[in-house]
Amino acid sequence: MDRKYLTIAETKEILENIAKDREINEFQKDVLNYVKTMSKTKPDEAKEMVKKLMKLDFVNEKMAVKLVDIMPINAEQVRSIFYKEKKDLSEEQIIKILEILRGE
Repeated sequence: MDRKYLTIAETKEILENIAKDREINEFQKDVLNYVKTMSKTKPDEAKEMVKKLMKLDFVNEKMAVKLVDIMPINAEQVRSIFYKEKKDLSEEQIIKILEILRGE
């Protein structure tokens, strides 16, 4: 089975659709409340940003989803997201990421 990373916006959309069709359990309700609070984009916008970020050779799917979920607004925030991955991004790479997230 292939693993697919979902953005918070996509997770929200999926859970809302499930909740329309049937009763969801308490855990699903908790997750839905969380993603409603934390979602910063619309699902279609999130998918598009992930696609664009993954076209950058230094961003994989996992990092693209993380970037879209967090939506960093400056270089320091981008660096902190990549810190655990031990990737040292250039200013140019960071600018490209921020432009995509800003819709530029």
